[in-house]
Amino acid sequence: MSSIPNASRNHAGQARSREPQTAVVPDEQELTVAQRYLKRLHAHGVEYIFGNAGTDFPPLIEALAKGGHGVEPVLIPHENVAMSMAYGYAMITGRPQLIMVHVSLGTANALCGLFNAARQHIPLLLTAGRSPVLEYGKLGARNNYINWAQEMFDQSGMVRELVKWEYELRDPAQVEDVVDRAVAVACSAPQGPVYLVLPREVLSAQSGTRDDGGIGMQAPVRAGMPNAADMATAIEWLNDAERPLIITADAGRTSEGFHAMTALAQDRGIPVVQYRPRYLSLPAGSPANAGFDPVRLLPQADLILVADADVPWLPGSGGPAPQAKVIHLGMDPLFLRYPIRGFRSELSLQGDTASILKALWAGTEGRRASAWLAQAHARQRGAADEAAALGDSMSNRYISRCIADAMDDDSVLINEYTFSLEELRIDGPGRYFSHSPAGGLGWALGTALGVRMAKPDSVVFAAVGDGSYMFGNPTPTHFVSAARGLPFITVIYNNRRWGAVHRATLSMYPDGAAARMPEPIFATLEPAPDYERIVEASGGLGLRVEDPAELPAALARAVHAVREEKRQVVLNVITEINYARTS
Repeated sequence: MSSIPNASRNHAGQARSREPQTAVVPDEQELTVAQRYLKRLHAHGVEYIFGNAGTDFPPLIEALAKGGHGVEPVLIPHENVAMSMAYGYAMITGRPQLIMVHVSLGTANALCGLFNAARQHIPLLLTAGRSPVLEYGKLGARNNYINWAQEMFDQSGMVRELVKWEYELRDPAQVEDVVDRAVAVACSAPQGPVYLVLPREVLSAQSGTRDDGGIGMQAPVRAGMPNAADMATAIEWLNDAERPLIITADAGRTSEGFHAMTALAQDRGIPVVQYRPRYLSLPAGSPANAGFDPVRLLPQADLILVADADVPWLPGSGGPAPQAKVIHLGMDPLFLRYPIRGFRSELSLQGDTASILKALWAGTEGRRASAWLAQAHARQRGAADEAAALGDSMSNRYISRCIADAMDDDSVLINEYTFSLEELRIDGPGRYFSHSPAGGLGWALGTALGVRMAKPDSVVFAAVGDGSYMFGNPTPTHFVSAARGLPFITVIYNNRRWGAVHRATLSMYPDGAAARMPEPIFATLEPAPDYERIVEASGGLGLRVEDPAELPAALARAVHAVREEKRQVVLNVITEINYARTS
């Protein structure tokens, strides 16, 4: 609870009369708390406030109007888009990003994006106002009827399970210390979001100045290395293994991790399965690339190295051989924030993923390309080549191949469920990103905006389904794209279905009543809107593609529009209705 006192009372215990509130204009030589807050954030490298404003924002708006101390406001008219945009910018830059939302209601709208960021260890500072504590009598006190109904007993309770730290700014003297701690906690390994509540009365207070030159800043905790004995054991097991296998989802989170994984896998002849990858962890054309599903290789491996993968296999589909050894490694190899996770591990190595992989490479012996590696890679090549026999039907594979053809060496792909990974041709880090394992829909559109802001010379593609496009709040997304000059290409794989919902039903009841229905319950998205027309309201280019032969030209037109015309594009691609599980 806030320590701001209630309105004072006279000796008779009666509240003093409620005179109309008069705003106090602070001395221009002094800073308000809001100004000191922005100044301290900028000292930490914060450039933007990604925000959707409310009645709790006036002190910040006034501080920004006076110069903002180097922090620029970015208006985003929906919190899910704001969270995803900040996520994308943080993902590319590696720096923590700041979001500001409106009290309890804005926090509630931000929860889906917060869930994604928490599970994917994205350093975000989610901040929110709160209903003013005081009912009258002070600058910033309640002056709107909504101030009563919007207050909660425990506003932070909504986010407590998803953040590393939460706090309410209680006194003007705390502002620098609170900002320092928020940034340090968000950036400490494993990184993740924090939540800070900012009462309006505190932000608007005059507080003088404090300039300690950053002396009070806290250094974040960096991921280290496991103890020497555990590393020696891992190296011994790896040297002794005849059929080692690496399974990863996130080892390529950093450029260092990408290159360390590539060196270990290629130089030591170890196949790598990237199961539900959020980042690429080695070149798509690498001879160590063993595809995207471990189910065939897993029973044959005698050592499994699980590198930054929360779900390395589906237990119901099989698992490691009983005699195989399993090592989990990464910033959080046991995923301690997951309520239950029962994957076996004979050895757990906690530390910086790239550093551990480098140490394993340095400590292991060289080995020739083995029959085991050749077998694993052959399966991957077979999966990639089988698309040639499909013809030019409007399948996910065909659409994905056309997107891959349209990308150049600097293009970035944001994939929310739909792109077929077998079609990837990206051979470097930082150009492929997929959704958080939490699966909070609507991530791709805002993330594409953030990536485009961080990489202004790149063509950014967002591959989404029709359902995830709706979840992405397209009207606010296209508004921000136009307002900020951040054009990108959205490709909608439009099958008029919640495919994931229906596949889940079929997996449990393959011969049930729901399987025989022509329009699946809770999975039919018809009549389908003309999605391509939504972007036109913001001056973008909307294209509808039904003929597979027209898709390459439509994508070329989209790239030209982004590069030369600086226009955002939506391609509404009418696909086959196919419930087969895709990678």
